[in-house]
This record gives sequence, structure tokens and C-alpha cells, in this order.
Amino acid sequence: MKNPHRLRSPLAVIACTLLFTGGAAHAQEAEKQELARLRATTEALIEALVGQGLLTRERADTILRQAHEAGANAAAGAAAATTTATPPPQKVLRIPYVPETVRKQMSEEIKTEVLAQARSERWGEPGALPDWLGRLTIAGDVRARAEGDYFDSANVPAVYYHNQTASPAWSPDLNNTTNTTSRMTLRARLGVSAKIGDTLDATIRASTGNSSSGPTSTSQTLGNDFNKYQLVLDRAWISWRPWEALTLNAGRMPTPFYNTDLSWADDLSFDGLATQIKTAIAGEHQLFATVGAFPLEYGSLGSSTNKWLLGAQIGGSMRIASGVKAKLGVAIYDFHKVEGQRETDPPPTGPLAGTQPYFASQYSPNWRQKGNTLIALNDPTSTAAPVWGLASKFRPVDLTLGLNLEMFAPVMIKMTADFIKNTAFDINDINRRAGVTLVQLYPKNRAAQFRVDVGADTIQRRGDWQAFTGYRYFERDAWVDGFTDTTWNLGGTNYKGWTLGLNYGIDRNAWLGARWTSTRNLDDGVRFTDPSGATSGTMSNAPLKIDVFQLELNARF
Repeated sequence: MKNPHRLRSPLAVIACTLLFTGGAAHAQEAEKQELARLRATTEALIEALVGQGLLTRERADTILRQAHEAGANAAAGAAAATTTATPPPQKVLRIPYVPETVRKQMSEEIKTEVLAQARSERWGEPGALPDWLGRLTIAGDVRARAEGDYFDSANVPAVYYHNQTASPAWSPDLNNTTNTTSRMTLRARLGVSAKIGDTLDATIRASTGNSSSGPTSTSQTLGNDFNKYQLVLDRAWISWRPWEALTLNAGRMPTPFYNTDLSWADDLSFDGLATQIKTAIAGEHQLFATVGAFPLEYGSLGSSTNKWLLGAQIGGSMRIASGVKAKLGVAIYDFHKVEGQRETDPPPTGPLAGTQPYFASQYSPNWRQKGNTLIALNDPTSTAAPVWGLASKFRPVDLTLGLNLEMFAPVMIKMTADFIKNTAFDINDINRRAGVTLVQLYPKNRAAQFRVDVGADTIQRRGDWQAFTGYRYFERDAWVDGFTDTTWNLGGTNYKGWTLGLNYGIDRNAWLGARWTSTRNLDDGVRFTDPSGATSGTMSNAPLKIDVFQLELNARF
């Protein structure tokens, strides 16, 4: 039995009860029947502890034997004293009377205390795990997906995107615009959360993917000659709640903001610090506020080139009617120093090479996708391949609305709407940083999405289902394209389209899913003649229609 010394308090009560029973049996004849009941109750309690494995048979026999011996010795001593000595006159022996209800209450309290301590400390449990393991929570999921990407034959060939060398430019990294492709992907994630204390938690999660796949996807494309794949540190953060209403997060965390995938992709994780305050008002109503600071890129030659994301959001949730809940969030984000700045001089050479920042404002091809307006950062005399930077600054305001209809439970109806406007778009500022006056450039800085989900809140068992549909309109400079969802239009901005999907539970926490997404680029009507002599428009307006079909099997644990 584990930690037998922990039994001292309750077992001492039991032993004293037996001693009192044995010693007092000869005191008053009128109390014999009540004392016999008390003894039987106590012995039954000991037998119950033995039966549940909380007390060994040897220990129980020892307690009973010691109590009986003590009672017998007390009785013998009392008899000897009676025969050898004359009791003092007028001295009365008083035995306290314990009512039956009180004895039963004492017995139940002792039993409850012992059983609770036994459960918490796992007395008598073979192979009981250390206490610290009880403070860990392990969770993960696996998704196997088959995907088909269908490009319209009327799309402008990718070579025209590659041929761009002057400002402005759009999507210069496109390699395929006309050939249908198919692939299988795998996403696997495993996380461990630890309750460090009453106010402190820590979480670590590993996932598939790699640093070159961009920040918005943790999927691994299969087909590597059966070679092995990598795991990366997807999330790792500490959460501190010094007060019930206040939470501080530090590390690499899930998005701390209320949002849809129009802004932040579902698989995206945030590096940095975030603070959230939540307070309840008038029953189910709640107000919240979130602020955060997240480093995007550190300059190697000074903090003046560091890139940051600063964000703040306020909002609230409320029950506006029976079975109807609403949620609203208004956020403003500042992508600090992500905009491009054209170089005015050639790269430093000789002793100066590498000692001065150069191309520090580049929009890295490792995480940019497509859609944003770009400017060439090369100096005017350069004949090298263009280095691209973002034309616009980005300070978007994001309004997110959610409405949950619960009156048809267990079928839930969720409606969301999301509106974005990049308030920092300024054509005069773009011309100044580009070093030239840009034509064919207009403020395309708005985005909107509407989505409806119907079915189970989460798929937990066989037969649960979810269906969803949505429409999206995404202008080219409404949002930084590197952080967008990779299913819509295969990532990026500058398109409109819709999506339709269904998930169906096939077992506990397992489901099949199917989704069709269809998008086409936006056209602002600006035209030019390409090298072949055909009128096809700027690369922002070049026809680009993409349909994506996904069939997947998901499991969660």
C-alpha cells in the first residue's frame, strides 16, 4: 500500500473508536447495545476499506487486534480494581452518550475522507503513475488529404509573370497557371499541455511541415521515394493568469484574436507576446480586449530594420434572444516596416560589403504568396534580377461578426461575416518609395467574406455532420498575402470566389471531409499589350481561374 503513514489521521479515529468500545463495554449495561452497534459499524468500515484495496488485510487485522487487546486490558484492570479496592463513596462513572445519527455521520465523514485521499493518491493502485503526469494533457490530430488543383486553359501562361522586371509587378513567383495537378498531403500534430501551477500553463506542439513551406501551412506533400519527413516546433508558449479576467501569453501561440480565415490562416501561429482581458457583464454577456506585439523579422545590422506586427482588438459576445448568441470584434493591425523601399545606390562593395543594410525591406520569397502589388528594390543602374518589396504599407482594420443559432440543437447554425480595409494604402507614398511614378495602380484595399456552417458544433461520434458554404471577395492590397489561407485560390489575394464543403463522422473523433473551392482573379479594367501582341491586361488583371477539390480523412485524439 502506498504512503501508509498518510492513514494516521483516519485510522487513528478508527482505533480510538474500537478502544472506546472495548474499554467502555463494562461501564454501563444500558449502553451495551448502542456500543455494539458502533463497534459493528466501525468494523464494517474497515472491511469496506479492505474490500476496495485501500487497506491491506494484514494492516486491518493488526488494527482490530490492537483495539481488542486494549479494550480487554482496560476491562481486566477495571475488574481488578473493583475486587481489591473499595470505591470511593458518592463517585459516579459517567459515559458520554453519542446519538445514533451522530455516530452514522461520523462514520460517513471518516469513510469519505479516506476514500477521497485514496483516490487522489492512488492507494493500492498497481503501477500508479507519478503525480506530475496527472498535470499533463496530450492532444493531437492526423489528416490525410487528396487534392486536385484545376487551372483554366484560358489562364495567362506563367512565363508572363516571370518576365516582370519593373514596378509595379504582381505574382512574379507563379510557376504554373495552366496545368492541372494532383497530390496527397499529410498533416500530423502532437501537443502536450502542462499545468505548472494554479495560474500558469505551458504548451508545446510539434507538427509536420518545414520552414520553407511558409507560415500558413503545416501540411507535408507525400511522394518522397518513401523517405522520411520532418517534424518542426509548431507552437510553444506559456500562459499566465494572474487574475481570472487577465491572461498573458508569451512564445509561439495560436492566434489570440477573434477572426476568420479571411485574415489569419487556421494553421498560422504567432510569435511574441499577447494580453487578453475578459469580463462578464449582465449574465452571459462578455467584453474582451486583446493587444499583442509579434516580431516578423529582425534586421542583422540594427533595430531600425526590424519588422513587427502590432495588433489590438476590442469586442464582446452577448445573448440577444433565446437560442441566439452574437459576437463582435474590431481589430486594427500595424505591419511595421514591411513595405518596400527602393535602393538609390548600388550594393556596397569592398570593405563596406555586408556592413551596411541593403535590401532590408525585401518581401521574402520564402513566405510571400501572390496578389499584392510589388515594387522593384534594385537601384536605377542595376541590371540584376529584380528584388521585390511590398508597394503598400499595411494597417488594416478588421471587423468580424458571428451569429450562432442554437434553437435547433443539436443542429447548430453559425453565420460569420468579415470585412477588411487597409487604411495605410497611399499612392503618393508608394510612388515616393518606388522612385518612379506608377501608372495603372489603384487603391484595391478591401476584402469581405460571408460564411454559413450548419450541423454539429464539433464532430465527436459517428453520424455527426457539418456542411458549410461561403463567398469571398479579396482585393489585392487589402492584406499581406503571405499570411492568407492556402486553399482559397491556392493562397494570396486578388480574387473572388466561393466554397462548399461537407464533413461526416465515421467513428468517435474521426470524419471524412470533402470541399470544392472555385476562384477567379479580379479585373480592374487596366489593359496593356503583352510581348506576343495580344491584349491581356496587366498581371494584376491577367486571367487566373483556379478550382480546388479536397477529399480528406481526419482523426483527433
